[in-house]
Amino acid sequence: MLNPVRSFNLKVLGWFWLTLLVSVLSIAVPAFVINQISDSNQLHGKDRQILEKVTARFDTIIAHTQQDGRSLARALKGAGRRLPFNWFIVDDDFTVVAQNTSLRKPLLARFDSRRFWYFMQSEQPREINLEWTRLIGPAPLSSAPGWKLVLWRPERPKPLDLFRSMPWWGIAGVFLLVTSFMSWLLVRSIAQPLNRLGDAFNAVGRGQVSHTIDISGAQSKDKRFSVNAQFARLFTQFNDMTARITALIQNQKRQSADISHELRTPLTRLQMTLALVRKKASDEQIMPLLARAEKESELLNLHIQRLCELTTLEARAIQEGRQTTSLQAALGELCDDAAFEARAMKINWQHTLVNARLNIYEEPFVTAIENVVRNAFKYARTAVELRSDKVDGNVVVLICDDGPGVAADELVKLTQAFYRTDSARHSDTGGLGLGLAIVAEAVRLNGGEITFSQAEQGGLCVKLLFPAA
Repeated sequence: MLNPVRSFNLKVLGWFWLTLLVSVLSIAVPAFVINQISDSNQLHGKDRQILEKVTARFDTIIAHTQQDGRSLARALKGAGRRLPFNWFIVDDDFTVVAQNTSLRKPLLARFDSRRFWYFMQSEQPREINLEWTRLIGPAPLSSAPGWKLVLWRPERPKPLDLFRSMPWWGIAGVFLLVTSFMSWLLVRSIAQPLNRLGDAFNAVGRGQVSHTIDISGAQSKDKRFSVNAQFARLFTQFNDMTARITALIQNQKRQSADISHELRTPLTRLQMTLALVRKKASDEQIMPLLARAEKESELLNLHIQRLCELTTLEARAIQEGRQTTSLQAALGELCDDAAFEARAMKINWQHTLVNARLNIYEEPFVTAIENVVRNAFKYARTAVELRSDKVDGNVVVLICDDGPGVAADELVKLTQAFYRTDSARHSDTGGLGLGLAIVAEAVRLNGGEITFSQAEQGGLCVKLLFPAA
């Protein structure tokens, strides 16, 4: 299992967050300190003149009325009637002692906040926005020690005011949300082409050596990756690699086919010579030697025939072309023949064909299933079973027997050409070691997968997986 700490996506995400966090802190911390100790938002211009004029007027009224409650309230309301602001006066405890109109409860609740405290402690008139209310002040009233005048009016807060009024957890939440989204975009832009490259390597690993990543085709889904020069170069190198591998394999197959063809002519002459020698030989002691030579020549002929079948399988399949057919149509006749042969061999044969359609090279597909079934008949003691199913858009064909089976460490070697298990080499059922190699090649041509496992009854299970149409 992949360690999450070593995940490429998490590393990119972590570095992005760390870099952004350091950048933000390097700006935010000095800005916060400067904002707390500076008077950069001091009041200037017309609003400052209004505040100073109202303060002087209120000082005169308070001194004249000797702070008599009712007369003071009437005089102050009359003095501030034509102002473009509302007003209130608070004492040292931030308790409202006079006002021209009622303050909203949400605004009164903010009098206990740190921002309002800093505002009221300022020695110079300033402005802040609390609960969509613009406050200017405070202006100390010299005629009433401890009292301070604040002018206010409803006003839409500035973006900076909204930011200042947000709690720390709100700012942290927005920061995490934005950075997560940006990190996801960054990781996605890197992970998508890497995942595409991984899928391409998996396709090559399954035998599709001619698989390419088309970043130049107008209708290709991979064209979106061409905007990144580094990945475009990587994909081009991948395509060059698969092209060289394909050319190498094709050259090897062509050489194998040529060798097979060239060997058949002298082999035919050798068989004709052995037949003439048998007719003319009079010494009975030479007959066993001739029989042995004929047997070996027949075996060599079979080797060449199967090798030629293996090397020309792809060429015949491409010439035939893909066909869309049902599983029953492709394997129905094969299963009937297997049932007939099973009765003659006194083997219990069972098969189930699921209702599914495939887009395949039919001849290699049938050849693959037939080779596996015949291989199962060769080693089975009493029973062979063929089951099929449709799983996640794939058609799975499972063929099991109750034969001696194969050792676990030999399962991965079964598709190697000319490989035979130890039991096969020392038994009458041992073949040439090319049957399962032909199966693997046929499965690869049809974009499928082949796996081997030990059956519950002790034999071998071969699992063939093909994409459904």
